[in-house]
Amino acid sequence: MLEGLFVTPAVTAITEALASARATGAIAVVGNAKLALALGAGREVIPVGVSPRAAKKLRGAARELTAISPASLDAVVGVDLATADAWQDALRNWSHVVRDGGAIVIVDRGHPLEASRRALCGGLTEIEQRRAGRTVITSGLVSHLPGEAR
Repeated sequence: MLEGLFVTPAVTAITEALASARATGAIAVVGNAKLALALGAGREVIPVGVSPRAAKKLRGAARELTAISPASLDAVVGVDLATADAWQDALRNWSHVVRDGGAIVIVDRGHPLEASRRALCGGLTEIEQRRAGRTVITSGLVSHLPGEAR
């Protein structure tokens, strides 16, 4: 899961993606305690799916996204979606907790085409990509259609 991630350039690109999406409220960071800690300066960050050891160090950690109210977050930042087998379920769960017009930010080592494809297939709009070294940050907006089951 992004072993050896050089956090500062990735955080800069993620912050740019969040600003582009006007995601200024609470966000969840799924699966990476270092990113959650780095992004926590100046915003509410809910670390999700981090190790029990990391959860003790991070304020407000949640074991799963199901503990978060639907459509209550401005964004979800997740890692390794471009290589995950269960990417459709993950993206659906991430979108479930993000408000309409909020952002999903995918952080991955390489795989820019696959990350874009999965973001588009997952229903995200206004897809953008940024690079931070070998790390690719793909972001898109969530659109909840009227009457759509959340």
